[in-house]
Order: sequence, then C-alpha cells, then structure tokens
Amino acid sequence: MPATRSIRARKNSPLGRARDEAMSRTRDTWLLPILRELLPADAVLALEREGSTEFWRRAVDGGLVTDEEILTSLAVRTSVPIAAGLMVSSEARESVAENLARRFHILPLSLSAAFIDIATASPYDIDCERTIAFALGRTVRMALASPVRIAERIEEVYAPVERISRMVEKSPRSSPQPVLERSDDGEATLDEKQVERPVIKLVDHIVAEGIHAGASDIHLEAGEKGITVRFRIDGVLREVMALPKAVGIPLVSRIKIMSQMDIADRLRPQGGRARVAIHGTRVDLRVSTLPASNGEKVVIRILDSRSALRSIESLGLDPVDGPRMRKLLEVREGLILVTGPTGSGKTTTLYAALRMLQNTGVNIITVEDPVEYRIPGIVQVQIHEKAGLTFASALRSVLRQDPDVVLIGEIRDRETAAIALQASLTGHLVFATLHTNDATSSITRLTDLGVDRAKLAGALKGVVAQRLLRRLCAGCKAVANAGVPRRVVGTVAESAMVYVPMGCGECSH
Repeated sequence: MPATRSIRARKNSPLGRARDEAMSRTRDTWLLPILRELLPADAVLALEREGSTEFWRRAVDGGLVTDEEILTSLAVRTSVPIAAGLMVSSEARESVAENLARRFHILPLSLSAAFIDIATASPYDIDCERTIAFALGRTVRMALASPVRIAERIEEVYAPVERISRMVEKSPRSSPQPVLERSDDGEATLDEKQVERPVIKLVDHIVAEGIHAGASDIHLEAGEKGITVRFRIDGVLREVMALPKAVGIPLVSRIKIMSQMDIADRLRPQGGRARVAIHGTRVDLRVSTLPASNGEKVVIRILDSRSALRSIESLGLDPVDGPRMRKLLEVREGLILVTGPTGSGKTTTLYAALRMLQNTGVNIITVEDPVEYRIPGIVQVQIHEKAGLTFASALRSVLRQDPDVVLIGEIRDRETAAIALQASLTGHLVFATLHTNDATSSITRLTDLGVDRAKLAGALKGVVAQRLLRRLCAGCKAVANAGVPRRVVGTVAESAMVYVPMGCGECSH
C-alpha cells in the first residue's frame, strides 16, 4: 500500500472550503476545473451541455482524455496520491460493507488500528469520509483511482462473496456438518471462526452436494470466465455449478488446507486426503491438484464407505455370475485376480469378497496404495514408497504376520507378482488387481512380468473381469416403442420389455 495522506482538512482551510463548495453543487462538477486544464474550452462546454453528471466517464469514453491524465492532474491539485495498486486486505473488505462501497464508489484497501485506507475517484466527497470514519472509528486516508477500475474491483472483491453467500443460503443442504480438519493427533477439530467465512461454507456445500448426489468424483476446473464445478455420477460428468473466477484461488487454497497440501505451491501437482462428516457419517476424500493454464484443476474422489462396503449379493451381478463368484470365494488358497479399467469397481468387489470371508477365525491383511476405505477388523497397510514401503517390501512383512487372506491393491512389477504367486502356493488366499481389459489378458500381463507359467497354472484359481453398467432411473424410465434393438437380438427374448431413459430432476439425464 503506497503512502497515503489524510485529507481530513479543516473547514476554514482552502481545501476544506473548496470541498464544501464542490459538495454544494452536483457531485462531480468539481471535476470541471481539471477538465478545463486538460481539454479545449469547446470540448468542456459540450460535456456540460450533454449533462451535469458523470463528467469523468463521458470524457474518457469520448476519447477526449485518459484516466491517467485526469488522475495525474487531480493528484497535483489535491495532494492526494494515486493508488499504485488496488489490493484489498481481508480485514478491510470485512470492515466496509458492500452497500457502503457501492454507495460512495470506494474500495477499501487496508485497515490498521488508527486508519482505513480507501481508493476513490472523488476526493472531495465529505459525506463519504465522515460516514466511513464514523462507522469504523478510524481516520480515512484516500488514494486516487479511476471510477472504472474501482467499479471493476468492487465487483471482483464483493460480488463473489455475496453470490456465494446467497447461493449457499438458498440451498436446502446449505448447512452440512462443517468440513473437519485433522489435528496432530489425528482427531478431527473444528475452527468455529473460520466456519462462518463464505469460501469455507462454499467448499462444505460443494462436498455435501456431491455426496448427496451420489457422485464418485467432484471436478473443479478454472476457465477464462470462471470456475466450473462438475460431478461424475454413474460415470458421466455433469455440470452443477458455475462460480466467479475471483473465487478460484481461495477455493483451491481452502481445499488444500483441508487436504494438508502446500497452498503456496501452485506450480506442481499435489495429492492429499481429507475427511468430512455428513449427518454423523464420516466420508473420506482423496484430493488431487493439477496446474493448468487458467488455474489449478482440482479433483476430489469421494470415498464413501456406505456405498463401497457392500455384500456380494448387492454388487448387481447377474444370475449366472453371482453363484460363480460365491463358488470362487470358497477356495482357501490360491490367487484370485480382479481386472478392469480405472473406476470400474474393482476395489468395491474385493472389499465385498473380504467381508464375505471375514470372521474371528481368519487373519486378513491388505496392502493398498492408497487405503481407500477402512474396514473394521481388517489390518490395512498403506504404501509409502518414499519411506521405502513398497508393495514388494510390504508383502514380505505381511507374510511373516501369519495371514490367511492377503489383498494386494495392484500388481505393478515383477517382484510383487513373484511374491504374490509364491504366497498363493504356500497356503494363502491372495486377492489382487490388474489393469487389463479382459480376463485372458491378465495371464499375458503376468507372463510379461516374468511369472513362471507352470507356477501360475497351479496358483491361479480365477479371474474376474468387470465393467460398470449404468442403470436406468426408476423414476423416469419408459417402455421403448421400437422394441428390442438389433444389436441385442439373440441375447434377450424378442418379447422382453425394453426401457429407455426419459430424463427427470432426480437423475439429471
């Protein structure tokens, strides 16, 4: 903030008399003497004939003079400095209400124990000075800025906060239990003072809406004109919210604080975790940031144990595959693989299998990166490669813990594959995932990693390849007029009822 000078002039001083005289006339007629210095007499006369207000705007819009020329002349005449920048501190913004800023067309810059610094285009406005000084109990110090720039900054500073507040207040789910932050002991703590801040309320609101909508991921993308919020529901991204561009940095910073990331580092990708509580139920969030041209992109993966910890019966398997899956889980040793693309539900299927096998007589240990859902009664190991805890090293230690069942989050390398195979041949039941497109490709993948084919033939008990299928909304599906589509003729009876989505507010189709 540049040095500013208080213009609380005495009433009998030349500056005070000039201001009083100026305020006795139309508000911006005080600008006419300056315009007469800068413009030909006929140009000023033409401005007066057009109207008695907004001389500054009309002179600049008409190309007669520039903002810089007016500011320079005004600074010389009043001894009020030109504002070098229009940065607004949070204390100043919170101390001057939006209605005051708009009424007097000022921008609060900084606040101290004795002074409030403001930017103005009307240094003779006594009413403004007196009102602000009385409201804040501080001396007003003014700096000069153009009316257009002040108007732009008022919109940038106030509009996002007010829009966010109104949006959150209007939402039927605007008051979820606030986002919880981890303290050093791992327990959740709450900063009551921060909860009232609009950006924090906004983050809570976005996360709560995503959880209630059943979204698997929340995307926040910065564009040229603003921030777009999208939810991935049933595998499809749906735009749910548009936010002002000015809210982007504080929004991302709040998410980084929640996830224990470095808020100052905006040039490198980061990852973290957070936990929120909705109606007493804790939900884990896995957060990823990515630097982009218009600002950081944030993706929040919602790890809701209520939807992930399912039983085998609730997975939606068809009448043929369901019994096959249960039969496969009756084995007590060997290797069982689950394959499929990212986000196809492999972890959910494996957790369902573990829950089916879980009892007091079975020691189950998992090795994951990351541990997505916490299962009571099961030991879950989080990989930390920077600390030297890799899948391979963790597996060696796990096998010394007398496990009956071992779950490997992913077989990524030859060493992990070899240890998993050896464990399955020595009396352990081993579950693991592979990133392949189908079941047969998993065998090729393991042999490419150097696994002995003969050992693999003896250890492998089954491979589950899966995809997620979208289900029709029960609220709006309707019988198709065209009957059974050609592409499925032969797989379903010709007399089968075929439904199509119609779209409704419940499914947002």
